Amino acid sequence: MKSYRLTVLSAVAFAVACGAASNPDVAAKAGNQQLSTAKLAEILGQSQAPLEKDVARSIAELWLNYQLVGVAAAKGDSLNDPKVMQDALWSNIDNIRVKKFYDAVSAGWADKAPGTDEERYNSGEAFAARHILVKVDPGATPEQKAAAKTKAEGILKEATPANFATLAAKSDEPNAKERGGNLGLFGRGMMVPEFEKCVVDTKVGEVSPTVCETSFGYHVIYRSPFKDVAAEFGPIAKQRNVAIAESTYLATMETGNDVKVENNATVKAKAIAKNPFGYTKDNGALASYKGGKLTAARFAEWVSAYPPQSQIRPQLAAAADTLVDKFIRQIVRNELVLRQADSAKFVIDTAEMSNLFLNFKNAVTQTWSQLGVEPGKLTDSTGKETDKEKIAGARIDEYFSKLVKNEVPLVEVPYPLSRALQSKYPFSINEAGLDAVIEKAKSVRATADSLKAQQAPPAGAPPAGMPPMPDTTKK
Repeated sequence: MKSYRLTVLSAVAFAVACGAASNPDVAAKAGNQQLSTAKLAEILGQSQAPLEKDVARSIAELWLNYQLVGVAAAKGDSLNDPKVMQDALWSNIDNIRVKKFYDAVSAGWADKAPGTDEERYNSGEAFAARHILVKVDPGATPEQKAAAKTKAEGILKEATPANFATLAAKSDEPNAKERGGNLGLFGRGMMVPEFEKCVVDTKVGEVSPTVCETSFGYHVIYRSPFKDVAAEFGPIAKQRNVAIAESTYLATMETGNDVKVENNATVKAKAIAKNPFGYTKDNGALASYKGGKLTAARFAEWVSAYPPQSQIRPQLAAAADTLVDKFIRQIVRNELVLRQADSAKFVIDTAEMSNLFLNFKNAVTQTWSQLGVEPGKLTDSTGKETDKEKIAGARIDEYFSKLVKNEVPLVEVPYPLSRALQSKYPFSINEAGLDAVIEKAKSVRATADSLKAQQAPPAGAPPAGMPPMPDTTKK
């Protein structure tokens, strides 16, 4: 489905436990384990990260998922009940279903051409050109610029379609001689605006009527004819066919379902991006469509489900309203495609489900191993299994302390695993506790900065280990 294909679909809602919420000294809780505000403040204050509540929340969420892994390990719970796995893997399952549906819908799109390849190329659907550059340095004087322009105009007088590739040896661009000045195929927006305009103003198969000025200098341009790029343009044209058909299909689907984004939806979407778990029970609509609506809770699930490396949450929170509006509409489209896949009864087969289950089971055991909490190894220093959950929690805390100091690699808890854990075991994040974290972290940061200042050598002092410079003022 390309840019609109569903890569992730949902994340489970956080259940806010009363125990943590009533204790301002607790930032988060997982099972019987607690993350104190003092400890989280120490972690945040000692780091270089911004002292912001959203950052504190992200660290708490990471700790929470690790501790839930430890809780399951202590209980010997591999989470391999089919119902648990199917719920945890529903985003993967729906991805497969949507792909099958979309493959059926998009069959033949590549061949739906709005004209011949040559007609499309000549109309500017893509460009190809050769150029000869007379370079102008940024600090060039008016005289130097004038000389460069005169040189380019001289080359232009010589240039013809027949000799252009040979004449490219006069270009200041590296390797221009070997390439004949060829830039290959490119689309709109891929070149600087001034250069693109000059290409557009040049007839196909001809040399530019005047030299083209850009920030790089002066260019003489030859707009390549279709016969020179036919082999390259064909595959690109098919890709464009699919892109055009897909865009038309999705736009028609959106219009046909009367999609409407609610007033102030972008403001609320940004708030959700900062704290998705605060909206998990909010059924207010961000957008509506025939037969349904995109609720704040559903939007929160989408946002939570994107992998951390995608940076969706911070990007969405800081994005312009127009981009947030597009993101909301994209999710609505995905919801509509899912609904169509449901109606068309596209299902996952037994082999595909078995493979997903196997991958899930492997992820559980691998995460246990990476965090050092394999159920069979949860014993204390004497080899006794006194309290497995306490032992697992201690090992997770030990790993987490090393992680925040960059002493161990990051262990990712896959989304299906975190969903299964969060749906089965109690946990919470305490908003009041996070507020306290920020205040305490400010003190920690101030103390750390003060110590650094005290330890810094005085101005002009030689680096540690270097003997002092001789005093040349003494006779």
